Amino acid sequence: AESEEFQLETDQSNKKYANEVALYALDDFDITDRLKANVGLRMPFFQHIGPYDQLVFDETGENVIDTIKHKPGEAVKSYLGLEPRVSLRYKLGLQSSIKASFTRSNQYLHLVSNSGTTLPTDIWVPSSVLVEPQIGTQYAVGYFHNFKDNTYEAAIEVYYKDLKNQIDYREGSTPSITSREVELDFVFGKGWAYGVEFFLKKRVGRFNGWAGYTLSWAWREFEELNQGNPFPPKYDRRHDISVVLSYKPHKRWTTSASFVYGTGNAISLPTGRWGMEGSIQWDYEEINGFRLPAYHRFDVSAILHGKPDKKLQSDWAFSIYNLYNRKNPFFIYIQQEGNVNSGDLNIAAKMVSLFPIIPAVTWNFKF
Repeated sequence: AESEEFQLETDQSNKKYANEVALYALDDFDITDRLKANVGLRMPFFQHIGPYDQLVFDETGENVIDTIKHKPGEAVKSYLGLEPRVSLRYKLGLQSSIKASFTRSNQYLHLVSNSGTTLPTDIWVPSSVLVEPQIGTQYAVGYFHNFKDNTYEAAIEVYYKDLKNQIDYREGSTPSITSREVELDFVFGKGWAYGVEFFLKKRVGRFNGWAGYTLSWAWREFEELNQGNPFPPKYDRRHDISVVLSYKPHKRWTTSASFVYGTGNAISLPTGRWGMEGSIQWDYEEINGFRLPAYHRFDVSAILHGKPDKKLQSDWAFSIYNLYNRKNPFFIYIQQEGNVNSGDLNIAAKMVSLFPIIPAVTWNFKF
């Protein structure tokens, strides 16, 4: 890919290699007539292997003094984790119950997002010598209830997550997959998230479906970023709504509709600018202090089922994605036209959108 300002050659990406295996044990048992437990333990083993050039730094951690070359298949760094999980369910009656859970997990493949830009610079990196596994611990408790002869089910659940070894780009770094060692641009910190989820589902009948709503907060904290103050990550979503409906007007027809809504991604935008030697320099007061417009769309579909007694069984599916052609934001960039010295400088924020209304017809068959 190429533009007037930079060139990106994707065929020069810095590849890394790793192996992962895991052992898992799970058991269900009844503590009392009302109290049931589900207890499990997962033990993952992750190993970063060569070929890999491991950099050795001096005492300051800034200057490279040596390079250790690892051969293909040679172990570079190994991680062994324990992931316990416990779920308890207490029956309040025939139609209601309370559930509580504790889960600990290790993540060895990391999505790294740059909090200092709105451009899509996310990359995936594995755990290595420099990147430790992310560790997440989640606590949740909820109330579940079925009513009208189990036709409907409803639930409300609250949760809290504690997150360690979170990853972000160092302030002022320019992400590039052509970097000899992109991990040198990373900083590490902590995070936490909490929220409440609501769920309602109609299980039976010609008309059925479900609706869900989540109210949540997510925060990250790095000593090197945002003056050490917490800030929301890029994908923090305050409100998340999903509605899915299905109706069967005829034994051969099934129609459905779905609606999704989500708070826009958190982004960093400049709050001021100044000129230096004919170029524009931007000032940023805080990380992810702004929001993209909300994401929402409405999809519809209809399926015509073939006759079951036919030798060739087939279905026709008709669908429309993004029915009202919502221009959902993908990212925002700052466009500059003119020149500072000539006095005709024009600056505007431009939004890039993807996937407009998309109709589709599909024929599925089996024989």
